[in-house]
Amino acid sequence: MGGEVVPGLYTSGWARRGSDGVMATTITDSANTAHSILEDLDGLKSRDLPITGCVRELLEEKGVRYVTFDQWSEIDRIEKERGKEKGKPREKMTCYNDVIGNNSSST
Repeated sequence: MGGEVVPGLYTSGWARRGSDGVMATTITDSANTAHSILEDLDGLKSRDLPITGCVRELLEEKGVRYVTFDQWSEIDRIEKERGKEKGKPREKMTCYNDVIGNNSSST
């Protein structure tokens, strides 16, 4: 979003800095983001944040493939179910087409 600060919008990893850094950088970003959310928590509870529509519009405008939280929840359920069948916590779906093929409501 042009580098501006948007109240109530938090990012980490590549969403924050672009395709730069290593896993440790992403972990540090995530910890810093969580810290910022905790600092802002009281103010966030009473705020109505319509930003998700703006983010969705931006992603669609740029042709970025994404899944919604509800879609991710279904993917999570399927991965855990597949993992249980193999005696593992989960069996990851690693191909976007597999994910959207198993989740018919994906965009």
